[in-house]
Amino acid sequence: MFGRIFNGVVVVFWMIAMTWLLAEKVIPPMLGGDPPDYQSVLEPAARDALPDAWKLRWKQKTVGFAASRVEVRPDGELDRLTFVEFEDLSLDAILSEMLGPVAAIVKPLLQSSRGLDLDMVVATRMTFDADRRLARFDTNIDLGDFRDFLTLQGAVQEDGKLDIVVRLSSGNFGAGQTFKHSVQLPPEALVEGSLSPRPELKDLYIGQKWTIPVFRSFPPNSPVQIVQAEVEKHELIMWGSDEVETKLVVYRTEAGSGVQATREPISREWVRKDGAVLRQQVRFSGLELTFERENENTLDPRIAKLDELQRRLWSN
Repeated sequence: MFGRIFNGVVVVFWMIAMTWLLAEKVIPPMLGGDPPDYQSVLEPAARDALPDAWKLRWKQKTVGFAASRVEVRPDGELDRLTFVEFEDLSLDAILSEMLGPVAAIVKPLLQSSRGLDLDMVVATRMTFDADRRLARFDTNIDLGDFRDFLTLQGAVQEDGKLDIVVRLSSGNFGAGQTFKHSVQLPPEALVEGSLSPRPELKDLYIGQKWTIPVFRSFPPNSPVQIVQAEVEKHELIMWGSDEVETKLVVYRTEAGSGVQATREPISREWVRKDGAVLRQQVRFSGLELTFERENENTLDPRIAKLDELQRRLWSN
């Protein structure tokens, strides 16, 4: 019985994890407009600075935590280390949100798992060369007590091709699977981390617009989408116990070439005047997640997990 449940969970979380892991993984250079400084996220923090930390919310409920930091290697390369921890995910609810009508097909596979809550940790290290171009990355998923449920490694070749190898484990209930995929990166591609929100976005002003091509690596044959970004307005938000004025940045997919973007936003960012992103809202296949930045002066004990993951996964 447990074997059938496990195999069903593997199938479902493979679909979910691939969507979350690779959505908007590669953002090439800006197509037009007046883009902000995206590269500032790779600025190493002061030695005594705390990692950027975030609470993750779904449907007004706190469902996880995220943290990230940038470190300099002795050879001048940069590592951006991130992790996102999901706590007590309702598998049945996530299926409905993520898969929509397809959930009706998948759920019968998991009848014995109704009411099942799962914990998941997504950890990523992205390494950039001295010129801040992506050199390689690796991502690891732990599902509950099952470590290394899914691993994903990528390396950029000299010709600009990004080779990706995904390994999905099936535990003791069958053979794992390996998937390979290659993507031709445009020159000077700017790469976003998995799931972890962007910590800052500088040089913003109201009315600012720019467009960016976005590649989604899952499914493998996904076309490049043109995304239009706009700093729409000033907006007051409650951040902790304070009311803070922010600039609202909205991202939409364009309806077509030369046509104003009219679809529902795929992402929103609320940015403080110093460039710090206080809140980010993202949408994946109908699932809307909100990252709320924690106070920079608050030491959340969960931040220590970043050190634990670094020792376990990224000691080299």
